[in-house]
Amino acid sequence: MTKTYADLVAAVRESDAKAQVLIGELTDSRAREPSALPGWSRGHVVTHLSRNADALNRFVIGVNSGEPAEMYPGGPPARTAAIEEGADRPASLLAADYRFSGSRLVQALAEVPADRLDTPVNWRKPVTAHDLPILRWNEIEIHLTDLDVGYTCHDWPPEYVEFTLARQLGALEAAAPNVAVPSLSDAETLAWLIGRPPRPGLPKLPAWPY
Repeated sequence: MTKTYADLVAAVRESDAKAQVLIGELTDSRAREPSALPGWSRGHVVTHLSRNADALNRFVIGVNSGEPAEMYPGGPPARTAAIEEGADRPASLLAADYRFSGSRLVQALAEVPADRLDTPVNWRKPVTAHDLPILRWNEIEIHLTDLDVGYTCHDWPPEYVEFTLARQLGALEAAAPNVAVPSLSDAETLAWLIGRPPRPGLPKLPAWPY
């Protein structure tokens, strides 16, 4: 499935709007309850999504300025500290933080000039500015399932499943060529590929992202 950069930004905008609604529905007590990620509350997940938006926004600024930026200044320890610091905030502040950081990133992504889309970005593996909306799309859709508020892989947009599944199946061949893909729906297959198996007993895979 081929998508233009504008298509990808539009998809992120839709997912971000959906995330704002779901996050905005959290109460203080629900925000402090465990998420589907071990050791993290829902507040941790929301704070991570907000700080990820800030991190990708730094990439956009670096792309536009010609000065490469770090994703998380201070590295993993600073990233972890920021998430821990913000996780226990009231639900209203978690939601406001997400609205601001997420909306700012969507707008920044929309304004990246076409002649800058091939600019390399210092992510975990070699990517370009063209890939930044894809990174954010993944973060939003996957972590909305991690919030454990009733949003599951079956709620993922069909275009997200189709686009991402094709990319991840290709990566699987390189990362684990001897692993057979189980017989599942497309959404469940994608969930399995990215480390959110929809049921027990499925083959284990290398850590996502490939």
